Amino acid sequence: MPLRSDPSSDLPLDDAARELYQSIVDGEHRAGDRGNVMFCVSTDELSDGRGDLFVALSLGRGLLAAGWGVSLWPTPRLVDESPDDVDVAIVMIESFVPGMIRPRTKAIAWVRNWADHWAELPYLDEFSQIWCSSEASAQRMRQCFDGPVHVVPIATDTELFRPSDEDSRAPEIVATANFWGVERGLTAALEHVAEQNPVTWFGANSRHLRLSGRIDHRDAVDYFSLPGIYSRWLVVVDDVIDSAARYGNQNSRLFDALACGAMVVTNTGNGLAELGLDEVPVYRDPEDLARIVGELVADPAATRARAARLRDVVVAQHSAVARAELVRPLLETALAESVHPGRRSSLIRWVTLEREKRRELEVERDEWRTRYFDVVDDYGRVRAELDDIRSSSSYRITRRVIVPVFGLARRLVGRR
Repeated sequence: MPLRSDPSSDLPLDDAARELYQSIVDGEHRAGDRGNVMFCVSTDELSDGRGDLFVALSLGRGLLAAGWGVSLWPTPRLVDESPDDVDVAIVMIESFVPGMIRPRTKAIAWVRNWADHWAELPYLDEFSQIWCSSEASAQRMRQCFDGPVHVVPIATDTELFRPSDEDSRAPEIVATANFWGVERGLTAALEHVAEQNPVTWFGANSRHLRLSGRIDHRDAVDYFSLPGIYSRWLVVVDDVIDSAARYGNQNSRLFDALACGAMVVTNTGNGLAELGLDEVPVYRDPEDLARIVGELVADPAATRARAARLRDVVVAQHSAVARAELVRPLLETALAESVHPGRRSSLIRWVTLEREKRRELEVERDEWRTRYFDVVDDYGRVRAELDDIRSSSSYRITRRVIVPVFGLARRLVGRR
């Protein structure tokens, strides 16, 4: 296996972006001349690293620049009545029931993933519009929603995700996917690639992965360190889950890494052409990924040129500013709609409260599951250490010589 060039692990943080995002979380930009937009997200804790939060903040940055007010409404506040100064609420997750959003506020669902789950919701008529991150998912939602459905792909914050000033990109492979207890094809694919090329993998729950040792697996990094990773490795391997791949709902990782000048290799071509990113390499299986990566690493100059072309597309078409301009007329249409004079139905409000009780149970279950995996993992390490001890020569000598000697001594002492 080739030696690693080991790019510096001292990844810089973009403190300016963090400060801006935190100020949005703190409600410092909730009012704007154009109108006030609120994103309903799973959490408003930046340290949680949740994808829906950062997709919202990325678009939020573009909306701020265009004169909109931007705020967040996380799931812990799901049971509270939403603020009365919000014009549009963009719901980011399918489990967020909009029963406590005020009737004067126009609710928009942004289907970025789990299109089939969204399509099964019995309260879609609570939304004035539905946005979808791909045409295929838009077609799916049009089958079950009579209102307007628009294609609004996710975007990237090009002020945050940009190439570093230093030209220190390693001709190696990196991945930044987390492990949530379900085996994904990425593991086998990276193992195969690592037989010939150095692979570094950043991600949560690394200690629960069973890897051969060829992969340099490190823990998850701060979100604001990701631009440093995407600027220091030549190739980023993406792994789109099945529910997203089916509808071409591409990951933020695709846009973020390309914006930093890295070459992304992904496992589905669905949705790439409509994004103008059909030059992105797509792999089918571990052997195919190894072949593609080998070609990219073998000719780094050509790979950089290809990545530069893709970066131009991302900056021009998929930046936060470009996406804010795309949704401007959609938000203005929502603002022009008549305001409902009453309250949302008692039924949908009741469903909201019941859904929150279920969410609390799900969180508790996940915490117990994590504790279980930790116990199992600790037990496995202890067993492995004991096996190492038992297989050592000193342990065998102790069992065969020293233990019998001590036993004989105890018997002799007992006879006195």
